[in-house]
This record gives sequence, C-alpha cells and structure tokens, in this order.
Amino acid sequence: MTNRKAPSAGAARQKAFRERMSGLGMTIPRIYMTEDEQAMVREFLRHARGEHTEQLLAGMDFASVHEKWSAPRLCEALAAHAGTHGELREVRLEGLPPAIGLSLARYGKLPARLTVGDEEIFATTVLCTKGAVKSAARFNEACLRLGPTLPLSNVGLVGDDYILFGQLSAHAPLANIVEELDVLGRNAVRAHEELAALIR
Repeated sequence: MTNRKAPSAGAARQKAFRERMSGLGMTIPRIYMTEDEQAMVREFLRHARGEHTEQLLAGMDFASVHEKWSAPRLCEALAAHAGTHGELREVRLEGLPPAIGLSLARYGKLPARLTVGDEEIFATTVLCTKGAVKSAARFNEACLRLGPTLPLSNVGLVGDDYILFGQLSAHAPLANIVEELDVLGRNAVRAHEELAALIR
C-alpha cells in the first residue's frame, strides 16, 4: 500500500477557489481559440453578464493556472493590476533573490511581501518585532489562540519579526493571489486589534 502525499496548502486553496467559482455556477471552458476569438468572447460576456458577476471575475487570469509564476513576471502582472484597481500600491521588486514588495491601500497602506518559490508563493506582513512584545510567553500564547480564527493566514516568527503569512500555489491565477493579499490585510488588521494590549 502506497502512502499518498498530503496536498499542499496552496493546492488546498486552489481547490477551495474552484469550489467557490463552481458554487456560483462558473466553470473553466476548455476550448482552444485564438486571442482575437478570446477578445470577442470577453466582449460578448461583458454585455451578457451583470455588474456583480463582472466584479467577481475582475482581474481573473485563467491562463496563468498552468504556468508557474516567477517573481519578475508576477511583479509585472501585479503592477498592471494596481494600475486599474485601487487595492495595491507601490508594487516593486526588491532584494536578491528578488521578492515583491507592495502596500495594501485598503488597510492603511500596510506593507506586504510576496516570495515566489519552486512550488508555492508566500505572502507575508510584519505584525511587530520581538523587542516590541511586553511578555513573550503571553504574546506567543495569544498568537496560538488567535491563529485558528484567522482564515487562510498563520502567525510565525522569522528572525526578530512576528509575521502573518499565507501561501498558495506558484501556478495560482492572479485573482487568487490578489484575494490572498486582501485576506492577509484583513487578518493583519484583526491581529493588531487582538494583540495591541501585548505590544509596547
């Protein structure tokens, strides 16, 4: 009997996203067509769909599902998205190996960072430094209790920084990545509220 490898967190999020879309009655069409034909289909759907459906699909990139992101290519895609949507700001490549830095406008320009690995993309934001914590024992316990209540995000310690992080497949559509960043920002605001009394 062979042991099945447990699905990664990124794969689980991919599945959850597909299930949400399926619940809305949407499927990914498996049709080969030219770029001109795709443009015609999109134009038709813009007239056939309501505003709510368009909002759900805004920024969705089905083509990228099967193509692994690199940091430069994802940075370019997010910068283009930021040019037409207001939730992302200051998208740039930074450091070596390159990571993507940006700020989340909906959450007080909260700084966030994306790192593209071989199989997964990690989205992180700093909660506070170790030196800012009044009592490490109390803070750590509070983080452990808070963790299960934060959907799609986890609390961790990297170097001297407490971080909030999420992860998804390196093949994820752009819409999933933008959604992950929005969830990260929302959870960071909540975490700051819950942990504020334990931070200097």
